[in-house]
Amino acid sequence: MTPLQRGFALAVSLACCRAQQPADAARTVLVTTSFRASASYAQAIERLDRYYQDQTGRKGAEVLPEIGPRRHYEVWHDMWVFFDPAGDQTMVTLKRQSESATTRVVKGWMLEIAGRVDGDLPLTFREEPPLRLIERDVYASRKDIVAALAAQAALRPLASWRHAGLSVSAAPLTSVVLAPMGLHGVHHLTVSAEDAAVGNQTVARVVQATAGPRICAAFSEMAGLEAEIHKAAEDKRDEISLRAAGLATSAQLDLQVIEQKVRDTPEMQKRIAAAPGVYGILYRVDRAYRKIVVSLFQAERVLAQVSVPNVRQPAGPGAPLTVRVRTQPLAPGAYRVRLDGESLAGESSRIDERTYWFDGKIFEEP
Repeated sequence: MTPLQRGFALAVSLACCRAQQPADAARTVLVTTSFRASASYAQAIERLDRYYQDQTGRKGAEVLPEIGPRRHYEVWHDMWVFFDPAGDQTMVTLKRQSESATTRVVKGWMLEIAGRVDGDLPLTFREEPPLRLIERDVYASRKDIVAALAAQAALRPLASWRHAGLSVSAAPLTSVVLAPMGLHGVHHLTVSAEDAAVGNQTVARVVQATAGPRICAAFSEMAGLEAEIHKAAEDKRDEISLRAAGLATSAQLDLQVIEQKVRDTPEMQKRIAAAPGVYGILYRVDRAYRKIVVSLFQAERVLAQVSVPNVRQPAGPGAPLTVRVRTQPLAPGAYRVRLDGESLAGESSRIDERTYWFDGKIFEEP
């Protein structure tokens, strides 16, 4: 196919994408296409490597990691990419979950990949039943998810600049995505699975693994307060806009003025004065302790230590226990948190220890 013919075929395929756009924007489907590519498997990987380096500044091994023999996952667009031999050509199959409102965009991504590997155009798209979706809010890090799912050999943990945590499987199609929910260590877990039983089992393993005694998260009191002020100002601005449409000042200026007014209230000034250098540690226990000791380290230097007496296991599942430590305001860097316990019989034990990277606002496990 000549470049002119390829360009015409690409235009026809894009037009088909527009014509096939469903009217129901809420419907979710698994968009699938298969096509022959004149490029060999090695050539396709090489070409896509150049494409991803040009588009994202990252190597193909990071954007399109292998999750099985000739099976890959495209981290940039959350897409499965399969390569199978077809004589002297390569059969390429692309699969990606999509809501109908974004299906045309997804098909455009697939067309771009097809063009990079000399795929036969126009493409034929299928809208298959969607993957089962299960969502939970969890106190868990990427490391927690990887450890919890270690027994599921098909799931491959992947490094991702787009996700707080990512594990995927080629057969059955499964993805486990972890996304931060805010400043207090909560992450949103989304499991998409071709097999409903696999999806339910995956979520159950994560929930079970994160319910035991452990350090759940760390957070900055000051960062949380700043987020609270910003949210209160946004709510107030929206309220003002509804009552007085067409304000003369810009929305950004309005927000800054309102934020300052929120900060200037006596109650908020009192909280702001007390917040610097205060950091919260969330943790779980599975039995009663005479005392719990929480220590914050920078390298081997103890920055703060708090002893909490008479700690009891909560009556049921719910939010973790919280203890606050005070030290000098932390600069961005790596910090270690240790959780020790003394039983009712007087025996001391190490419950958990974790290292976090603090960027000035959020603590995340590296």
